[in-house]
Amino acid sequence: MVLTSRDAGSTRRTDSPDPTPAPVLPPISRKKQTAVLFSAFMTIVLTIGYNQCFGVFQQYYLSSSQDVLVPSPASQDSPPTALLAFVGTLCYGLTWAGGILVNPVISRIEHGTWAPTTPSSRLWRRRILRLLTPRAITISGVLMMSAGLTLASVSRSIWQLLLTQGFLVGLGMSLLYFPLLAPAPEYFTNHRATAMGFILAGGGAGGLIFSNVIQVLLNSVGGRWTLRIYAIFNLIAGLPIAWAVPRSRFAGISTAERPERPNTHVSRALASKPTFIFSAVAAFLQAAGAQLPLSFIPSYTVVLGLTATKGANYLAISNAINAVSRILTGYAGDRLGRQNTLLLTLFFTATSVFAFWVSSVLSTSSSSLSLWLAFIVFYSFSTGGYYGLFPALIAEVFGIRQYAAVNAFILFVRGLGTMFGSPVGGQLLGSSEEGTRAYKIIAYWDGALLMGATLCCVGVRWADGKGKGWRWIA
Repeated sequence: MVLTSRDAGSTRRTDSPDPTPAPVLPPISRKKQTAVLFSAFMTIVLTIGYNQCFGVFQQYYLSSSQDVLVPSPASQDSPPTALLAFVGTLCYGLTWAGGILVNPVISRIEHGTWAPTTPSSRLWRRRILRLLTPRAITISGVLMMSAGLTLASVSRSIWQLLLTQGFLVGLGMSLLYFPLLAPAPEYFTNHRATAMGFILAGGGAGGLIFSNVIQVLLNSVGGRWTLRIYAIFNLIAGLPIAWAVPRSRFAGISTAERPERPNTHVSRALASKPTFIFSAVAAFLQAAGAQLPLSFIPSYTVVLGLTATKGANYLAISNAINAVSRILTGYAGDRLGRQNTLLLTLFFTATSVFAFWVSSVLSTSSSSLSLWLAFIVFYSFSTGGYYGLFPALIAEVFGIRQYAAVNAFILFVRGLGTMFGSPVGGQLLGSSEEGTRAYKIIAYWDGALLMGATLCCVGVRWADGKGKGWRWIA
């Protein structure tokens, strides 16, 4: 089946028709779709899956049995919880934020817009461009991730962890993530939300596996060897995925006998639209709020009187539920409307924080654990809706030709939000003598962030309906 870029984007009418004829895209085989689906899924497993279980590392670094940091944070009067949380959120944030640089580079490489222009620079530029390919970038990302984990295994202070397990690993993840994820929506049309939901379910699947495996390794061989073993695993699993990076379907399109490159930077006109402004603010608030519970699930479980292993198990359960949710909400979005489904699940996410986590913190009875488990279940399921739907939603609201630019910017904003939420939450954490009530302000902070994101998504729904014509299924 031959598709055009108009078929690949939103099918609703816009206020002003685009006079540019839609280029004909090359046909897609089922084999190619399957390859893209699997490679993108595994990319999410290795990047987002790891990031979603960093709370296991965080709890370990704060424990008295850790063998990495000197002196041990547990021996300090005021443990550096916020700074250790920032190690994980820096890695997670850079995974997303790096797209604002990686996406334009990939697009220019694929469309040949870095061709040599002067005889004096032709030779050296030709040599560099021969080596600078999407595959070289993804392989460099895998090598950088493993190098960061290996260097983290010889670290002795938090600032060294920030440079290695935070900055270096996060930057490497960004180099792997975007070349494989950015072209993925182009290979699916009618079931794009379902496909993207399956791909992004890799985050939950990876977190489900890694949470328990990392906790077992930490208990048996310690922190340093856990980091080294994971670095070797990342190298073995990541290199084949990096080699399979797909090419953008628009790379072979030409208009007026010149290669046409999708926009990789947000124009001033686009940035001034209410849909874009609301989307960016919602992305920041949702990222800040959604990552925060994942950072504190292990530690809050320990405060409730359970073991660190139980905390890792609960984090694994959270990731498993989240993985299923991303697939189901993607499927529901294709039938009930992607904006409707995303808005509903985001509202349930914010509600679950106030209904269950805040209630667990304030409870003085044995029901505190039951409320906490209820929060993990409801929160994990509802938060999967945003992750599973927002890539397809970007393509629907802004069009597939604007997808690379908008997606890179939105993920950049999400990266900033991720680096903002958990460290601030760490600063809001009360003293250990307060027990569960030490997390009271964190829970209120998380609920406020997610409720703000919900209101911004209402703004996106309103602005998009006003500009393109209101539809109940959207």
